[in-house]
Amino acid sequence: MASRTLTASAVRLNLKKAQAEQRVILYVDESACYLLPMLGLTWAPRGKTPVLMEKAGRDHLSLIAAIAPNGRIYVGGQDHSFSGEDIIWFLDKLCSRYRKRDLLIIWDGASIHSGEAVKAFLKERPGRVHLERLPAYSPELNPTELVWNQIKQGLKNRVFLSLDDLTVAVLEQVNLLEGNRKLVQVFFHKKEVAFFTD
Repeated sequence: MASRTLTASAVRLNLKKAQAEQRVILYVDESACYLLPMLGLTWAPRGKTPVLMEKAGRDHLSLIAAIAPNGRIYVGGQDHSFSGEDIIWFLDKLCSRYRKRDLLIIWDGASIHSGEAVKAFLKERPGRVHLERLPAYSPELNPTELVWNQIKQGLKNRVFLSLDDLTVAVLEQVNLLEGNRKLVQVFFHKKEVAFFTD
């Protein structure tokens, strides 16, 4: 399988190699948004603390995103947890988007990233997709984490009584990011990401 762990010192070398090979560099990550409201600080008159009526349960929207240094963002979602087959569906969509260029996918070491489905996908497309795994327990190295921060910031102090309502709200936030490529580009400037274009 064309996958290995990146060390901090190897990040720059691998990115330069990918650029020399004219690969599209994409950082990928998964997250989830639950119906339970995310609370944030807010202003309210003294003695009138806002009360959010919530729907209990563990219903959630599973999300996967890929972002490119040029500010492009690709997001997929579903109402259940991701499997290996869901991951290859997303990788296949990325390959379709970049038909004439090979890909470098940088992501974490989640078990669904190295399962049999992903191995079979790579075997069918030799050299088409190269995978690099970030070091364990280092979400700060993945700029896609900032996508989740941005989306969830827009969902704070809001109550969603159905996954349909939550999906509409998440899509609103995704559309804002799609329309602001400069903001997505800024995510790559975070010093821990160690992304270099020189």
